[in-house]
Amino acid sequence: MTRVLLVTGLPGAGRTTVAAATAVAAARAGRRTLLLAADGTRDVDTVLDVPVGADPFDVSPGLTVQRVAVRSEFEREFLLVQGQLGAALGVVGVDPLDREEITVLPGAGDVLALRVLARAVDSRRHDLIVVDLPAAERAVPMLALPEGLARYLGRLLPVERQAARALRPVLAAVAGVPMPEDWVYDTARRVTAELEVLRALLGAPTTTVRVVVRPGTVALAATRRAASALALYGHRIEDVIVNGVGAADSPDPTVRSRAEVARETVDALCALFPRVPLGQIPTLPTEPLGAAELADVAAHFGPVSTAGTPADEHPIERDGERLILLLPLPGTDRDDLDLLRRGDELVITVGPNRRLLTLPSALRRCTIEGAGLRDGTLRIRFLPDPAVWIRTPQ
Repeated sequence: MTRVLLVTGLPGAGRTTVAAATAVAAARAGRRTLLLAADGTRDVDTVLDVPVGADPFDVSPGLTVQRVAVRSEFEREFLLVQGQLGAALGVVGVDPLDREEITVLPGAGDVLALRVLARAVDSRRHDLIVVDLPAAERAVPMLALPEGLARYLGRLLPVERQAARALRPVLAAVAGVPMPEDWVYDTARRVTAELEVLRALLGAPTTTVRVVVRPGTVALAATRRAASALALYGHRIEDVIVNGVGAADSPDPTVRSRAEVARETVDALCALFPRVPLGQIPTLPTEPLGAAELADVAAHFGPVSTAGTPADEHPIERDGERLILLLPLPGTDRDDLDLLRRGDELVITVGPNRRLLTLPSALRRCTIEGAGLRDGTLRIRFLPDPAVWIRTPQ
């Protein structure tokens, strides 16, 4: 099965350099590797010192590089939907857009990048796909899109095709315009199926995240927020790479100061990610460019594991009659956390991020007694609801 490594981190931390170095090292180790530039820039061209386009390009033995061409992807999808609308546009007096008139909508590129990733995985031509994602503040919402869009689509266009077909003549007569045809539901099912594929891909044990940071107090605070958001959406962190660790034995007092900051950052990251490997890239004299120099960079952190990381199943502990749901949320500030129950779902908000989690069947028959955040884990206490819980006669 194809292994997927998503590389993100903080702005200016060297995400593209680390992603390219990871891909170069994996290819040299004999793994068929694809480096997918999904951050919307041409930085990977500069780092690898080769031109990268929308079509897969073999840079060296075992290493293929591809950049997501957002505009082309968006044009193709838009024209497909416009073609399906067909006569309906003419009825309401709307002229179809030409290809030259189409502009990419904000946020569309993120969804399209994930679709390109899904196609690459489906091709089964690669052992490892390294994805150069945008910075974490944009990458986290990007990775949450399939789950959120699937939910919205399910609410707005439920699959009730038989009822729609029966009512269509009546609705058409009343409204005076054609009602949605079968293609509406066919499109909804197609999009839903694609979103489910993306959700399964991002949630698979073979998909993990490599986080790249630079030393510093501000960077550490941003890393905490990124770790909290990634954990909220269930993404597993493969490792953390600290880029730009100064040499402690330098006679230059400014370098020594940077080394001290780096040590403090590393210590804090070890406490934040106690079970996650930590790689350290020293401050380099020049910016690494080209495959040879990138291979040297990769020597400072470990190779990508072949198996991935098992998904967390949100363990449930028992304390007498009380059931406790454990949700890891490392780096979460208590003041940024909000919890609400909505039917059989938990609505968890951490800062600007929100996720709806469906409760396990046993907890749906319970009431929430309370919750607490301790050691990076949210513990939600449930008590059986006597009105719905079947008790064994004494």
